[in-house]
Amino acid sequence: MFARRFPGQRHSCDRFHRGGRAIAPDSGVTMKVVGIAGSLLSQAYVRRLLDAAGKELPTSADFRIWDGLDRIPPVSGDTLPRPVEDLCQALSAADGVIIAAPAHSVLPAQLVHALDWMSSSHGNWALLGKPVIVLTSCVHPYESMWTQTLLRRSLSAAGALVHSADLPTKPTPTRFDPDGRLADPKARHHLRKALTHLRPPTLTATITIPTQRTMTSAH
Repeated sequence: MFARRFPGQRHSCDRFHRGGRAIAPDSGVTMKVVGIAGSLLSQAYVRRLLDAAGKELPTSADFRIWDGLDRIPPVSGDTLPRPVEDLCQALSAADGVIIAAPAHSVLPAQLVHALDWMSSSHGNWALLGKPVIVLTSCVHPYESMWTQTLLRRSLSAAGALVHSADLPTKPTPTRFDPDGRLADPKARHHLRKALTHLRPPTLTATITIPTQRTMTSAH
């Protein structure tokens, strides 16, 4: 189930929150985008960065943030856990994905678990042929090198079309305006440019999904 998210409001009955309205030109075509923040903290910088990205999408886009990262277990066994099944279904139904991750030499464990599921046969190839935008924000490009490299490797293994964007701004709360958008014009330009990759090319419809064994869902 999806829920609309308002500023300062949290919902515990579902694993999704609705992103803010966009200011970019409306294309008139509905696009479903799922956002994943590589941090479990609701006020983490990467979470706010993800919210800001949602505000730059066309008003016709249906942008939802996945809030179930803390429930994703490590890959194991032949049973597909319910949280993983829900994530697979959400990603399969999406036209594109945005991942905002902290720039560290080691990825957060929960994000690693989710990527491991998606890059294994257990993940039902939910990301196959889908455009995925990886967002980091650092003053110096080299600071995000490890994060971008690790995410690109895992996402590419899952069959995703990966596009990276490191926004040239310090990870501080003052980098957002009162509406929650990026205040730095240069960073905002880079963000908007990255988001143009969310439309998958038409040739992805011809991609053949590899043969996989059937798994039992755990409910």
